Amino acid sequence: MSERNLSEYEEMWTTERERWALFRSDMGYLPIRRGDPPMAEVICDEELSELVVAKMLTAGVAVVVDFQDCQVRE
Repeated sequence: MSERNLSEYEEMWTTERERWALFRSDMGYLPIRRGDPPMAEVICDEELSELVVAKMLTAGVAVVVDFQDCQVRE
């Protein structure tokens, strides 16, 4: 895994942080793009996924346990 790979996800915990949430389940965390409907961001590289989640948690991205909390209503 390269630093370049991690930088591809950087907006998830920086400039677009409010558009994202972390869905918490028994299996861990899954990044979710807020919206109607919410969309999961599946990262198939386990090491990369763990790094992205750690960055998001450190940055204070919201953690939710219900997908409805990820919906954006206008």
